[in-house]
Amino acid sequence: MASRLRQLSAYGIASVVVALSTAIAYVAEPYSELGDLAVVHLLAVVLLSTKFSLRVSVFACFLSILSLDFVFIPPRFEFAWTDAKGGLTFVAMMVVACVISSLTERLRREKQSARDAAERSEALFQLHVDLSTASDARQLEAVTSRHLERLLSAKVKILLGTPEAWGDAAVSEAELSLAEKAWARRELISDTRPGKTSTWAPLIGLNEELGVIGVFSEQRPAGDPVQSFFLTACANQFVSAMERVRLANAVHRTELEAEGERLRNSLLSAVSHDLKTPLTSIIAAGQTLLSGPSHAESVKRDLVATMVSEGERLHRLINNLLSLARLDSPLIELRKTTESMEEIVLASVARLRVLGGEQRILVNMDSDLPLVRAEPLLLEQVLLNLIENAKRYAGANVRIQIHVKSSDGILAVQVLDDGPGIPEDERDKVFEKFYRGRGVGKADGGVGLGLTICRAIVRAHGGRISARDRKGGGTIVEFTLPAAEAIALDDLEDEDKLAS
Repeated sequence: MASRLRQLSAYGIASVVVALSTAIAYVAEPYSELGDLAVVHLLAVVLLSTKFSLRVSVFACFLSILSLDFVFIPPRFEFAWTDAKGGLTFVAMMVVACVISSLTERLRREKQSARDAAERSEALFQLHVDLSTASDARQLEAVTSRHLERLLSAKVKILLGTPEAWGDAAVSEAELSLAEKAWARRELISDTRPGKTSTWAPLIGLNEELGVIGVFSEQRPAGDPVQSFFLTACANQFVSAMERVRLANAVHRTELEAEGERLRNSLLSAVSHDLKTPLTSIIAAGQTLLSGPSHAESVKRDLVATMVSEGERLHRLINNLLSLARLDSPLIELRKTTESMEEIVLASVARLRVLGGEQRILVNMDSDLPLVRAEPLLLEQVLLNLIENAKRYAGANVRIQIHVKSSDGILAVQVLDDGPGIPEDERDKVFEKFYRGRGVGKADGGVGLGLTICRAIVRAHGGRISARDRKGGGTIVEFTLPAAEAIALDDLEDEDKLAS
């Protein structure tokens, strides 16, 4: 209906333009000859030819010929074609109108074709940009479906894998049959039913078929070239993106395997000596006790103390290794509860004393510290590792302080010592696996995992950890944690019950 109205309006405009050209010619007649009047009409026809179709131009030319014959050629105001020269003029007008109209229409088609090509290129480029930012198959499916639905005004369905895996797909049996045909034949398959046309295209990769993609349209007929072009082009881009993601995942897995192998080798190299040394000491002390039951009590106590000390050293090493393995897992889920940082710090200091720590530790904490959501044993391990690290590397007479303060919803815990400090170029490296500072001896009982575990635990709690110089000498190792939101006492009691 709208198209017919546009055609009628074009013919109406042509009639008005011819009438205007006739009026202009009538006014200019006293000063012009017949040929000049014909040129006025021809200009009107040429103008219409640049804007409308060939049919409208021919219609306007025919009206112009009738107007010239009726108004300007004697006998006037009658249709009497008596002049051969006038007939030649009329034929020339018709030829010029047809030629110009044909050329103009061809230019319009080429312009529209160029515009369509630019729009297709822009649409495919935008699809390429969006696909390049997707990182998994689900995102790629969503991006491709969204673009095709917008471009074709149709519903889109993507089926990945082989036909055996499409059983749960939300499509009819008839559509599944078409999808399997497209898969088997590796070509576009279309089918038209009352009110709907469906087209399926295979997703063909370099080494295998990845699946099929279907378009369901209520407007476009089967085999529509625009739909076929976009469907094929989008399918090819989707396949390229899928293979890119698969390749990236394969490369990532290979890198992870290589990194895991490297870490295993580094771990074996780093801990072989530290595992063997305490075991050798324990075995030697035990054999000495067994071989000489008449040893003095002081000797027996020293041997037992050696066994206990080396056993505790071995226990700490194994705990560190197990903690590191657990925290490195991407599936780790901390058993967080709402805790008081003050209680965690005091429990860590008390535990250190039970383990035989004789160092004097000064604890300074702000009043009214906020609560934190944490796994308390892990935070205790962070503090123990930091304190033992300070004792090991800062000297036997080191003085250690623990400061706890809060600001703007962030709780900061600092472990300070008055030792020689950490060189600036090593302050980040000391948190890496198996890294031990320059000048550290191999017999100090460490393997370079303590600070690594501290960083992993703090990050798992949503915090940060860093080391810096202390004024007057020494080191400050600080970690921060987000404070827990204010919770009603009743909620805290319920949560503690669930946690227990």
